[in-house]
Amino acid sequence: KTTSGKPVGFDVDMAAAIAKHLGGKSTFVQTAFPGLLPALSAKKCDVVISGIFITPDRTKQFPAVPYMRSHRALLVKAGNPKHITGPNALKGKQVAVQAGTKYEEYLKGLQKKIGFTLRSYPGDTDAVAQILIGRADAVLTQDTSGAYQMQQHPGKIAIGYLFPQSDAFGIYYRKSDADVGSQFKSAIAALRKDGTLKKLAQKHRIPVGDVK
Repeated sequence: KTTSGKPVGFDVDMAAAIAKHLGGKSTFVQTAFPGLLPALSAKKCDVVISGIFITPDRTKQFPAVPYMRSHRALLVKAGNPKHITGPNALKGKQVAVQAGTKYEEYLKGLQKKIGFTLRSYPGDTDAVAQILIGRADAVLTQDTSGAYQMQQHPGKIAIGYLFPQSDAFGIYYRKSDADVGSQFKSAIAALRKDGTLKKLAQKHRIPVGDVK
C-alpha cells in the first residue's frame, strides 16, 4: 500500500485492467492471506487475485484462471553476506516467511530436515523487513515480490537463489460462477494479446516471459 493506504502492485493493476475490459470497476477487499479462499467461499469477494498459486488442493474447491508463471526465490541482504545460494544453505540460519502460504509449508518441511530458525509474519513485506533490521538472513518468496522489494529498497535486498521450477498464479472464482470464469479467461487472453500484461510486467520489473 501507499502511505495513504491505496493498494498497489501488478495484481492490483491487472485487476483494474480486467474490470475496465469487462466494463466495470475493481474494488479491493483487504484480507489476510490464509483468509483469501474462505472469503471467496463466504461471498465476501467475487474473485481472488492475490499472488496465489494454482495447486491441486485449492482447485478441488475453486477453479482458477492462470495469468502468470514465476519462480520462488530466497531474498537476502544485498551482497549475500551469509552466502545463501540454495535451500540447504539455510541450515542454522534465521528465516522469515509470510504465514499461511505454500512457502511456509515448504520451509516447515525443510526445517525438520536441515534445521534453522523459522518465523512467520502476517505479510510478505513484514517478513522482508526482518532482513532490513537484521533479524532474518533470508525470506522465501516469489521473484515477483523480490522485484518489488528490491525496487522499494534499492541496494539493500537481493535474490540469493532462484528456484528452477516455476509456479502458476491464478485468479480463483466459485464453481457456481462458471460465467465469471469464462469472462476472466477471455479478459486475460485479450490483455495478453493487446500487450497490456506485458506493459504491466515491465512497469513492475517482472520478466515479460512470465506473462506470455
